[in-house]
Amino acid sequence: MSLARTYRVLAGSVGATLALLSAAALLGTPPAGAQGAPPKELVVRRIDSSKMPAVTVVVSSGAARLDPQSITLTENGRPANNLRAGTLSGVKLPIGTVLAVDTSSSMSGAKISAVQSALKSFIAGKAAGEQMAVVAYGSTPRVVQDFTGDPARLLGAVNRLDIAGTPSLYAGIRTASNLLISRPDLLPQMVIVGDSGNAGQLATLDGATGDLLASKAVTYAVGLKFVPADTAGLARFGQMGRGGYREATDVAGTAQAFAGIRQELNNQYELAFDSRLVKGTADLVITAPGYTGSAQLIPGGVAQGAAVNPAPVKLVQAPGPLRGRFGLLLIALLVLMAAGMAVYAIAALITREDSSLAQLLRTYEHKDKKKQIDQDAEGSLIQTALVQRAVATTARLAQERGLLEKVEAKLEQADLALRPAEALFFWLASGAVLTVAALFLKGPFMALIALGAAVLLPPAVLSFMAARRLKRFNSELPDTLQLLSSSLRAGFSFLQGVEAVAHESQEPMASELRRVIVEAQLGRPIEEALQDCAARMKSPDFDWAVMAVGIQREVGGNLADLLQTVAVTMVERERLRRDVKSLTAEGRMSAIVLGIMPPALGLVFYVTNPAYIRTLFVNPGGQIALAIAVVSMLAGFAWMKKIVDIKV
Repeated sequence: MSLARTYRVLAGSVGATLALLSAAALLGTPPAGAQGAPPKELVVRRIDSSKMPAVTVVVSSGAARLDPQSITLTENGRPANNLRAGTLSGVKLPIGTVLAVDTSSSMSGAKISAVQSALKSFIAGKAAGEQMAVVAYGSTPRVVQDFTGDPARLLGAVNRLDIAGTPSLYAGIRTASNLLISRPDLLPQMVIVGDSGNAGQLATLDGATGDLLASKAVTYAVGLKFVPADTAGLARFGQMGRGGYREATDVAGTAQAFAGIRQELNNQYELAFDSRLVKGTADLVITAPGYTGSAQLIPGGVAQGAAVNPAPVKLVQAPGPLRGRFGLLLIALLVLMAAGMAVYAIAALITREDSSLAQLLRTYEHKDKKKQIDQDAEGSLIQTALVQRAVATTARLAQERGLLEKVEAKLEQADLALRPAEALFFWLASGAVLTVAALFLKGPFMALIALGAAVLLPPAVLSFMAARRLKRFNSELPDTLQLLSSSLRAGFSFLQGVEAVAHESQEPMASELRRVIVEAQLGRPIEEALQDCAARMKSPDFDWAVMAVGIQREVGGNLADLLQTVAVTMVERERLRRDVKSLTAEGRMSAIVLGIMPPALGLVFYVTNPAYIRTLFVNPGGQIALAIAVVSMLAGFAWMKKIVDIKV
């Protein structure tokens, strides 16, 4: 046999084999219409594994009633150990059902009568361990009856449903959901009935949705369409709560809808078994004739709603060469290199090299300015070339705009051992880092808040520290002058007296006088050193005392008596200040109380009745009123502060 013929035979054999396999696959697969109907979903509502190894599972079969003995359960593919099954009415599991009823004006007449009649039948069919509550939502939602198992009280609450106002569906759902949230011991269920959507401004759709999901309740909705009505909102909540939505066009349809809901709520079963799970989680599969359901067992708690079958977390996998520890190290190294190159590029743009002409002219630059910039660069907190260049650039820019001297004066007043260029650089750098971090982590709004805090907070803290130090300085000034006067009477020279006082005084007076002494010993006139101290501290009283000393040293006289007179005058001024402060204490306290009271009351209302206060934030009229109130409050506070702020 030739080689070509051999290839043709092999090709024919392979083709025949593939054809036979295809035919077998087609013959073995029944047509789509011949397949049996897919099983219906068996909804797992609750898994209680708080008493391991004993586990209880609550499932619902919907409209169809099942034989509890026909339900099977597997744990990680193995039949459950010691499985027991029964109806909820048989095991008396505590159930909580909230009836949320629309009581707006459109529900008057035949609608409310049909609802009341259907609710009475619904209450009569409740399970033995079922507690029920009634919520009415008209203009404002209210709890007509809290959770109770007494049918008489529930029927009385149904008879007390009053019709008035416009429907506040969202607020009603929030009230009903919060009832269920407050009772985590109950299996949560909710039934909503109404003939329209939401017309009130007490709550938002997002708020109602969030509370409904947090309650983990199976939710049914009944829309009354005795006349054409928009019940899309009700349908949305019914589908969200996995209970479904029903429409009723007449009295009989209303009774039928509630009877169907009662039947579905009664078609719930509790399965109890002994778990073999030692660690980790287990996959549960529950089956019944025509039904199947699945859930995940996590030991040590009670899971309801979506928690019984959490969605798996899908992690984005890196390419093959980048997986594992080596890949993580490589990625981290690349990120660090990219960040470093980005920082260097930005710094290079900001701190570009001088041109050759600028380098030639630098020799003739002003000596004081050059010395200032060089000292700022060489004495940086971080001895890094990049940081030094950035600090030097900050110093040069601030020097050109006259900002460097102001920052230096403020730092000296606060007694902070920082160079002005360093303080400016790290202030700007930290503000930029905080803003960018907030932008990526929390979004633009938090980035704006972080930017405002980074810009305003450091200067405010610096001003506070400077003001506190100045207050201590002024309070020590009269005693310092009296001590200096006594030193002069004892025969000390003026410089010796200042030195003696510096050793006896407290901070910040002691450090300031020591600086004056050092400057005087280096050859600076004592009057100039004292004047510089007064300008540095920005103390009018000390400036006045220095001026008196300078005049006396020029015209002559008894300096000790003069200092004693100045000290007594300052003491009297301080006494007058304190008298004024005590007389204006009531006004200042009134301003503080009136300034704090509106936001404090708003916070109390937000905690106790969020739906009531939320109108100010979601309603345009409320937002305008809130803005006017804030502006008026700030203006009134500033006015009262101006009245009680008396200069002495």
